[in-house]
Amino acid sequence: MTESASRRRPGFALSLLGRFELAGPGGVVSLPNRKLAGLLAYLACMAPEPQQREKLSTLLWGSHFDTQAKQNLRQALFKLRQILGQDALRSDGEFVSLNATAIACDVPQFEELVRKGSHDALTAATDLYRGRLLDDIGVNEEGWSEWLAGERERLSELALGAMVLLGEYELSAGRTGEALRAGQRANVLNCMREDAHRLIMRAFSAAGRNAEALKYYQDVVALLKQELGTRPDLATSALAAELRKVQEQEIVSAAADIAAERPPPPAHVIGNEKPSVAVLPFRNMSGDPEQEYFADGVTADLITALSRFRELVVIARGSSFALRDKGMTSQQIAQQFGVQYVLSGHIRKAGNRVRISAELTHTASEAQVWSDRYDRPLIDIFDLQDDVSTSVAAVVDPAVRSAEIERARRKPPTNLSAYDLYLRALHHLWSGTRNDVTKSIDLLRQSLGLDQTRTPTLAALAWALVMASPLGADTPTDAAVEALGLARRAVEQDGADAFAHAVYGFTLFGPVGDNDQGRIHASEAVRLNPSSAFAWGVLGMIDSMAGDYENAVICLHRSLVLSPDDRMLHMWMTGLTASYFALRRHEDGIAWARKSVRHNPSNGTGHRMLAANLVAAGRLEEAREITRRRDAIQKTTIRDLRAMRFFKQEDALERYLSAQRVAGVAD
Repeated sequence: MTESASRRRPGFALSLLGRFELAGPGGVVSLPNRKLAGLLAYLACMAPEPQQREKLSTLLWGSHFDTQAKQNLRQALFKLRQILGQDALRSDGEFVSLNATAIACDVPQFEELVRKGSHDALTAATDLYRGRLLDDIGVNEEGWSEWLAGERERLSELALGAMVLLGEYELSAGRTGEALRAGQRANVLNCMREDAHRLIMRAFSAAGRNAEALKYYQDVVALLKQELGTRPDLATSALAAELRKVQEQEIVSAAADIAAERPPPPAHVIGNEKPSVAVLPFRNMSGDPEQEYFADGVTADLITALSRFRELVVIARGSSFALRDKGMTSQQIAQQFGVQYVLSGHIRKAGNRVRISAELTHTASEAQVWSDRYDRPLIDIFDLQDDVSTSVAAVVDPAVRSAEIERARRKPPTNLSAYDLYLRALHHLWSGTRNDVTKSIDLLRQSLGLDQTRTPTLAALAWALVMASPLGADTPTDAAVEALGLARRAVEQDGADAFAHAVYGFTLFGPVGDNDQGRIHASEAVRLNPSSAFAWGVLGMIDSMAGDYENAVICLHRSLVLSPDDRMLHMWMTGLTASYFALRRHEDGIAWARKSVRHNPSNGTGHRMLAANLVAAGRLEEAREITRRRDAIQKTTIRDLRAMRFFKQEDALERYLSAQRVAGVAD
């Protein structure tokens, strides 16, 4: 080979990290079968080292007779030469190797970047690691499975180490958001890596979110105890102890500021469009001074829970506790901190029960936006604190959002910011009708035209594009691709945004069909914000469609309990009725389907699920009447329903389609 030829750029690009893709000069190249893809992938990973033919035939055709395995290998190598060119493979008797100058593969590129170890190299390496090795290639051979499992683990560990080291670089440079995202990406790959957990804690603390860092530590303690039966190592425990000292100093400093009637540091004053909340220390009304710690615990947990909603700005714990017994009005608190909302409450213990009352006040008008009370048995004090804080946070977020949406709708249309347009879009997005979702897409595009960096706007537009087709709205042919790109951008911009992870998970699972990665991101959304009804709902929908019906019922009921007045109720109820249909609990399915269509009469899938459960319960005339009424609005065929793939398990899907035929749906 001449020197000029050796410098020639490879004619093919092979992507193995994540989904398999071979791209040539003319675009993406499709290989006829998985074993051919597996052979190319193996040779690329081992290049330029020659591989024994016997080893290759055993790897991919080990279950065949020896003669047949060798013949299959010869045919596969012949086919690869036809596709890639004669120079792509080198053969020397019993050895075969891939010509690395003909094909550029992401695996050796990734390994080389990790070895370099610089900030730029690690950034490129982590960008290159799009998922586990050959996520979509399955070959039912023992040798292949053993090799693939080992390589996946090795490359995953390399990626984890690169992400943590990159996070350390970012943290030392003061880029706390980037450090946090690096730690969270590592945590998604392996939630048992304590160096990744420590990076996340330090990033939270460096960003001034010390309470979140300590709450995160408690989550790590619970995780390690549940999964491994152990406690965090000494380094993690020592870091938590340091963070507790920092928090104590913050409280003392904030209290001194209030006592001296000095304004808080400028960082505490809210200066952006996000709604902001101050949580006042809940008052102990029990007459028992020892219950003060319980009231403080509920307050602290509430601050942490609300902080997980990325669309809220929550005043830090130290500043909130410094307001205790100051007798300030909500307007005075607004002047002090620049907040729009104040959450206050009191706790009363009687015997073995506790009553917690809470109310949310708009500071400018001093109008009560929301109030409720919670009666709970006093069994385990820490479980009770967690239950109450999660329940209150879950309803405070939508209450604030609804108030902000109404504010934006009252503004003159000639004076709308990107945030106002986003809020107006949400009003239409959660309505769940064809016309509304179309309007929401238009408003969200306008919002992104003014500000392309808002994570919630990116995620909301992705969700709208995914929902448009099932609702019968006109969408561009590349809507699924656009939705995936938007959702990915949202997660990359803010890896701690539960809404973004939930949308990305659903987009990966549904339109893209990447079941494992979709569920990973939905689970991460629930971990990031256990108070998010949306995150629980999306995880439940994914489990329902994937066939884990029992867990789907648990997740969807959790979503309904967290936010009983949510505008997404019809969707979560539809997931419940589908799960009950698959579980053959048809009376439960009928009950939830009726609730679903009551909440949203435009919910076509809810009507179809109602008809299917009615057929399965033997109530054929009712089912056929549902179909007749639904077809009068939007006619659907069996072919349409099969394409929707609401059930990914064949048995459940065929039972569902059979029930639809009996109900009167035409082929």
